[in-house]
Amino acid sequence: MAYAKKILLFIIAIIVLAMLAFLASVIFGDNKFQDNKTVKEPASALAEFHSKNGYTIAYPSNWTVDDSQKEAPAEFIREPGGRAFFSMQTLMDPRLTKPAEMPQVHRDVEQAFKNDPAYLIEWSEWEKDDETTAENSYFVAGSYAAGGKNWRFKELSIFTKSNLVLILRGMTLKDYAGEFGPALDKIIFSVQPDDKKDIAVSQAQALFKVKVLPEVVKYEADLKMAGKKASYEAQADGEDWLIQVFEIVKNNNEPSHTATFGWYRVNKKTGETIRDL
Repeated sequence: MAYAKKILLFIIAIIVLAMLAFLASVIFGDNKFQDNKTVKEPASALAEFHSKNGYTIAYPSNWTVDDSQKEAPAEFIREPGGRAFFSMQTLMDPRLTKPAEMPQVHRDVEQAFKNDPAYLIEWSEWEKDDETTAENSYFVAGSYAAGGKNWRFKELSIFTKSNLVLILRGMTLKDYAGEFGPALDKIIFSVQPDDKKDIAVSQAQALFKVKVLPEVVKYEADLKMAGKKASYEAQADGEDWLIQVFEIVKNNNEPSHTATFGWYRVNKKTGETIRDL
């Protein structure tokens, strides 16, 4: 199978498979992307970028696309003033087909950030704690210093047992994090395989939308302070994604029952998000 077709299948897989129920507590709308500038929506209309690898991305029309791969083996969408950009990259790791080698993959991914002095990691998490599964996602966020400039970044790496990895990264200069964070957020929400446009909002994107709600961010932060962890489950329910936000309560260190914080509905077509009463 041609490499481009493999990438297309991979993109479809990340939208459809349950492994994209990624348990990240903060996405682009949280306060880690809101330093010094008041948050505001981008004024420009949206344009579409059709990747040669088989997916479509919506982005502010005054941003520019660079898919030449001259700078790096990635596709870029850049803010014209050089203050923010979004990148997409695919790579292959044959170790993903070998469960015994997965623990080393985990360590390599984590150490790539921890051992680089340019990065200050503020938050990171694997979707699944099981190091033997290849279908997993890794989320990392923090600061990055390069060329005398200070950046905020968030990166989502999605792994599959077919040995392909998709890396999505948002970068913005620290002083403009609040201004361009929402635009980066919209870009990642928009990523869709070309043959999956009948569902404008995927399950993974619906989860992201719920997780960035201020009340949910606060709930997860409060649980984290108490040494606990929020959980999320999503299911299709007609025209909506129905998402439960809850805590698994333990008794004598064993799961006892669940305590639901709230139920949310995200419309598959519009992305409208409401709390389900």
